[in-house]
Amino acid sequence: MGIRLNIYIFLVIMTTLRLHFVTAATSGDSCLTPSAMPGSCINLEECRYLYELVLDPNLSQNDRRYLRSSQCGYKNGKVLICCPPNYRKLSATTTPRPAPADTAMVFPESVALKTTATTTSSRVNIKANNSQLLPNFPQCGNMLENRIYGGTETAIDEFPWLALFEYTNRNGGKGFHCGGVLINDRYVLTAAHCVFDKDIPFGWRLTSIRLGEWDTRTDPDCTADGCAPKYRSNSIERITTHPGYGKHNDPNDIALVRLTASVPFSDYIKPICLPRSPSLRNATFLNYVMDAAGWGKTEKTNNNPVKLKTTIKIKDFSGCVDKYSVLYNIPLESSQLCAGGDGGSDTCSGDSGGPLMFQDIVNGKPVYFAAGIVSFGPSLCGVADWPAIYTRVGAFIDWIESNIEP
Repeated sequence: MGIRLNIYIFLVIMTTLRLHFVTAATSGDSCLTPSAMPGSCINLEECRYLYELVLDPNLSQNDRRYLRSSQCGYKNGKVLICCPPNYRKLSATTTPRPAPADTAMVFPESVALKTTATTTSSRVNIKANNSQLLPNFPQCGNMLENRIYGGTETAIDEFPWLALFEYTNRNGGKGFHCGGVLINDRYVLTAAHCVFDKDIPFGWRLTSIRLGEWDTRTDPDCTADGCAPKYRSNSIERITTHPGYGKHNDPNDIALVRLTASVPFSDYIKPICLPRSPSLRNATFLNYVMDAAGWGKTEKTNNNPVKLKTTIKIKDFSGCVDKYSVLYNIPLESSQLCAGGDGGSDTCSGDSGGPLMFQDIVNGKPVYFAAGIVSFGPSLCGVADWPAIYTRVGAFIDWIESNIEP
């Protein structure tokens, strides 16, 4: 029996990881998982979760792809795998698959926020808890598998939770000046300064929110592979800004927009997951590489007609505190994140309210979460050594859950 099991394990590993055997690596070396989580390059048998995943007779194609991408070496006849810290202890056989993202999430303890500072959201009076109205994976955070990686232009079905805010001025003129992210069938999460009357130019008002949009010049949007459905224009029932928000650059720069009607989900319109587990609520994501997307300013145009994406690295928060407080007299709080500042890669004007997103694996499945909301930054975007500031979504989960309704 033992010999048969060993042969079976060997065959599964070989067929699952056969695409790219690399040469010898030192066991214990630092590495990054396919979702940019820090890990250690160790023998597969030492990474309990992934090892048990290999033994699963119903191993899915997604699981196989993740395992192939996780391989970091091959030494002394054994496969080396990039293993996050918690994967060494978590059991795949005792963890239900699929499971709700907020309970099944595997996340390294090293990114937890270690501070005694009180976040802004904890001072808000909680009216009710409607957490059941927020979707869990696989109802949120998943995309079609045939999307494009790399480059700056998104695939037509990529980031289907992105919302585009359309404003109307007193002369009837229209413009797109902010974004947001769909979190369930009635609510879009955005920055407060995108909807706060005093922050919107005089004579302008938010009149509709587009979902399922890709190229603002065409409807429907089409590529060589086919066409998407027409975008959905949604009217607005109510706007709720955080009660602690007072002005732009505020650490409470967050708001909820309730749509007048429930939105039907499709491959082109679906919600993103929120970081609702205790570890994710407090995570600071230091050195994580995240995705940002929107229709904002680029080097060539003030508003790009096609949805674009970029990758942005989370920076040390204390460094941002020093920069913004000394030079701009803007105090930062633990309810914020700072990211970017690498030069040439940044969110910019018009991307405000849009999400800063990270992808992680929930029981072998890739899932997107909203880590931040584009808030503010230097007037010149993409300036080296000047990260932008994002509202940290995890700090406001209680507020979100208490302000959404059926």
